[in-house]
Amino acid sequence: MISALSTGLHPITGEGEKVCVIVDELAGFLAEQAQHNDSAGRFAAESVAALAEAGVLAACVPVEDGGFGVRSLHDLAVIVNRLARADASVAVAATMHLALTWYYARTVRSTPPEQLELPMPEWLRAVGAREMIVCSSVAEPGAKPWELATTATRTTDGWVINGRKVLASICPAATHFYSRVKGETADGPLQASAMIPLSARGVEVKDNWNGLGLRGSGSGEVLFRDVVVPEGAVVPRGPWGKPLAPGYDGRAANTAPTVAVYLGIAEAARDTALAAVTGSASGRTRVTSAGAKSLVAELELRVAAARGALHTALVVLDDHITDTKPRAMNVHLGRTLLKECVSAGMIVERSGVEAVDLAMQLCGGRSYGNGHPLGRMYRDIRAAAFMRPWAPAEEWVDFIAEATLDRDS
Repeated sequence: MISALSTGLHPITGEGEKVCVIVDELAGFLAEQAQHNDSAGRFAAESVAALAEAGVLAACVPVEDGGFGVRSLHDLAVIVNRLARADASVAVAATMHLALTWYYARTVRSTPPEQLELPMPEWLRAVGAREMIVCSSVAEPGAKPWELATTATRTTDGWVINGRKVLASICPAATHFYSRVKGETADGPLQASAMIPLSARGVEVKDNWNGLGLRGSGSGEVLFRDVVVPEGAVVPRGPWGKPLAPGYDGRAANTAPTVAVYLGIAEAARDTALAAVTGSASGRTRVTSAGAKSLVAELELRVAAARGALHTALVVLDDHITDTKPRAMNVHLGRTLLKECVSAGMIVERSGVEAVDLAMQLCGGRSYGNGHPLGRMYRDIRAAAFMRPWAPAEEWVDFIAEATLDRDS
C-alpha cells in the first residue's frame, strides 16, 4: 500500500512537526468527512471543530498564549498541505484563519508594542484560548481592493459598517471577520481595515456556498447591516480609490499556504491512484502495460515538479519574510519574492491539474462517478485558477514579465 506520507514536504522546525503529527492523526477522520460533505454540499463543521479542539487553528499562536508557536512560513504551508491531502475544503477554510494569525504573530514579533495599531496580542491570546476563529471577509463581486462598496461611517462613538462580502471561507465557524472597508470620514473617504465580531448586532453569515468544488469550505457570504463597532476596531490604511503602496511580502506570505493546498490535492490524487492500481485483493499489480506504466511515470513527474517548485519558493520566502516587519521590505526585493511565489503557484496549478487527470486515467471510468475521491479532487483543484494574487487572473502574466525585466508593474 502506498503511504500518503511516504514522500512530500516535511516541517523544518519542532513546532511545525508537532502540529503535523496532530494533523496526520486526524487525517482519516477528515478524509471520511470530506466525501460526506462534498456529496451533501455542506460546510465541514465537524472537521473544523476537530481542528480547533486539537489546537491546529492555534498553530501560529505563541506557546505562552496557548498555541504551538509556529513561526516558519514553510512549516505553515506544510501543515496546510497535510490538511489538503485529507480534505482540500478544510485546508482552504483553515488557511484563511491560519494565514491571518500567522500575520498577526509576525507583526507582534517585529513591532514595538506602542506602534501596534490593532490589539493583535489580544487576538492571539483569544485564538490560543480556543475562543476566536478569524474569517478573511474582504472579497466583493467585481470590486478592486481599493474600490470596495462596504462602508464604515465614522460616528461620535465609533463606526457603523454596511456591506456584503463573498467567498468568505470558514465563515460558518468564524467568531470574527477581518475586513477591508471604505472609511467614510468628515475629511473624505479612505481605505481601512476592520475587525468585526460575530456577536455584533447586524452581522449575518449566509452559509450559501454552492461552488463546483471545495464544497465543504464554507465560502459563503457575510452581510453587515448597521453594525456598530468602537473607534479602535477600524484602522485607516490609505487614500481611497488607488492601490496602496505594494505590500509584496504580505501577498507572498498569504499566497504560499494556499498554493500548498493544491499541491496537497495533487499528492492525494497520486496516492489514491497508486493505491488503486497496486492494491488488488489477489496481490497482483494492474500496472503491466507500457501505457499504464507511462501514466504512472508522467504522474510522478507532475507531482515532483509541483513539489519542487513550491519547496524552493518556501525556502526563499522563509529566509526573507518570516521574521521581518510587514510592509517594511525593499520594494524590489518584495516584488522578486512575490514573483517566485506566483511562479511556483502557476507550476503547481498546471502540474496539479495534469496530475489529477493522469490519476483518473489510471483509475479508469469509476473515478468519474459521483462520490469517487478523484472526482472531488478534480473539481477542487480547478479552484486554483481563481485564487491567485491578482484579479482578473490573467494579470499574473504582466507581473511575472515586468518583474523579470525589472520594470514597474
